[in-house]
Amino acid sequence: MKPKPQDHFMFVHSLKLIPFYSLRITLSFVFLAFIPLFIYANNAEIDSLQSKLKNCTNDYDLAQTNLHLSKLYERIDLNLGKKHALEALHYQSNDSILAETYNQLGRNYFYRTQLDSAIYYFEKTKDLLTNIGNTERASIVDISLGAIYLRQGNYNLTIEILTESATYFEEVEDDLNAAKCYSNIASAMAELGKYDKAIEFSNKALSIFKTNNLTQYQLITLPNLAAQYYKVGDTVTAIKYNLEAEELAKKQDNTRSLSIIYNNLGSIYLDKDPEKAKYYLNKTIALKKQLNLVTGLEVTLGNLGYIHLKNKEFTKALHYYNQVAEKVNGTQLVFAYDQIAKCYKGLNQFAKALNYAELSRTLNDSLMNAHDQKVFNEIQTKYETQKAKRELSELQVTNLEIDIARNRNRIFLFIVLALLIVSLLFGYIHQIWTKRKQLLIKQEFKIKEQEVEQILKRQELQGIDAIIDAQEKERSRIANDLHDNLGSKIATLKLYIEGIKALPDESIDQIKPELDHLQSLSEDTYQEIRKIAHNKNTNALIAKGLITATQTIANQISESNQLQIEVINVDVDDKININSTIEIQLFRIIQELLTNVIKHAKASECIIQFSIDENQLVLILEDNGTGFDIKEIKIGYGLTNIEKRIDKLNGQFNIDSAKNNGTTVILKVPL
Repeated sequence: MKPKPQDHFMFVHSLKLIPFYSLRITLSFVFLAFIPLFIYANNAEIDSLQSKLKNCTNDYDLAQTNLHLSKLYERIDLNLGKKHALEALHYQSNDSILAETYNQLGRNYFYRTQLDSAIYYFEKTKDLLTNIGNTERASIVDISLGAIYLRQGNYNLTIEILTESATYFEEVEDDLNAAKCYSNIASAMAELGKYDKAIEFSNKALSIFKTNNLTQYQLITLPNLAAQYYKVGDTVTAIKYNLEAEELAKKQDNTRSLSIIYNNLGSIYLDKDPEKAKYYLNKTIALKKQLNLVTGLEVTLGNLGYIHLKNKEFTKALHYYNQVAEKVNGTQLVFAYDQIAKCYKGLNQFAKALNYAELSRTLNDSLMNAHDQKVFNEIQTKYETQKAKRELSELQVTNLEIDIARNRNRIFLFIVLALLIVSLLFGYIHQIWTKRKQLLIKQEFKIKEQEVEQILKRQELQGIDAIIDAQEKERSRIANDLHDNLGSKIATLKLYIEGIKALPDESIDQIKPELDHLQSLSEDTYQEIRKIAHNKNTNALIAKGLITATQTIANQISESNQLQIEVINVDVDDKININSTIEIQLFRIIQELLTNVIKHAKASECIIQFSIDENQLVLILEDNGTGFDIKEIKIGYGLTNIEKRIDKLNGQFNIDSAKNNGTTVILKVPL
């Protein structure tokens, strides 16, 4: 059956590099590509769609046009691509367009390396396609999910998902998508060290790509297959597939693939044919410099250093190993220092050789961690124990020989041995019983500890409830006092001023300017008190609804022209009854998050999105700010307070961010 053209998929290309310190091909470097022919958008097409967007009159056309623009911007401007995808999401027309929009958002987040957000939208795509019975497209989305899990190193889950998808594509005779699954399964198998299986799946994929004359996929699969054959010791076949890949790369003018292929060939020939290895490795360096690629360059340089050192060309070897030392750290730097020391020793520069040997030793010592020390101690303990047992056994043999020689004591010896065995057995049983008892005590202690933690947690939540209630009451009291007491007094002052101004003009001519100024000041004061009273009264604002209240504060912040906030209601119906307590809590959380965006994110745009998913209110707040590394950031009081509020509502709270890629906060609260 002829393969069906697909509008989207994920494909993983596992490129192989040779580390200079082991002279072996590894499978750790992963390159991912989404589609067979990337979309290269031109300005004319974008301008045409932008003009069309201004003239669209219905939701379907608006959604379609925004979605098309999002795809065109995918390789040009990720921020604009996401913006148009969210616009398409706003104009819901049908489930098919909605699924395609979710899928586009998943791709956008994948390119941002925000993989958790990408998984979130791909899962929503898959759920929607499954609900409308589109099994084929749902299986294609599984290819994307499998590629992400492969990127994350979850190889078993990758194999599980893609095997199920491959089975489906085999049943419907969709060879092309089945081949994509095979290739990604092969990459996962190789990472798990199952090279025979990896070769089997790579060959199945390559056969289909060749049958359909898909050169770009052959160029991905051939180097992978070569690396897998190299891993099982078949260098002849590995060279054959690398050369076949080289021919295809030259036809495609794919310089990047050529740099990888030449590096692999150079590594294979390191010991077989050093001159040919140098030829390929030098071509690799030239191509990487042409492409301005620094990743993996230390591998090529190290292999060249290895060749020259082996040939006792110490000056040339030193040239390459010095470059390696500038690019690596950790154990690789230890190795580089060792090689440099060998080079200087070969040049009879023993002082420098000794210096680098000392640098290597010092760095190596600093890299020893507690785990290594623990392993060493365990080995030492095991050795001492075995030594003691061996000495004991030798002593027993000696005693046995003496007893045999003294036949008259044989019966007595048997009795002693029997008693010893019984004692050992009793000691063993007692030890097992003691361990079980200790385990039960530990379990009971752990259960009590958990109960105490739950009690403390309940008390903490009750304390938070009391604080929040007190805050709301205090806000209401202040608002009422301002409005009822001080506001009424200012209003009375205004009446007195107006009464004075009503006197004959000749009586107030001299103080008229002061009266006008006083009247203006009292009016401004009165309006400011009203404004403070209304702003402090959250209940009055929330009474109009959570989304309306959010739109109000968004408009107030946007008026500053420093941060533009857009509020999107995806599918929250006005008829949906949201508890007022939940609304107040969520409104306070939104205020806290917006405060963080203003203070820390340095963002110019922010999007707040409301939707309903499986009887849960989903709130997504995104900004285009500087972002941060979640592992490095210290959680402050504000975020801790938000977590406790969400915990109180039995909800979920997730933050997805990366440096220079903005921040996404996802809240889920059961209705």
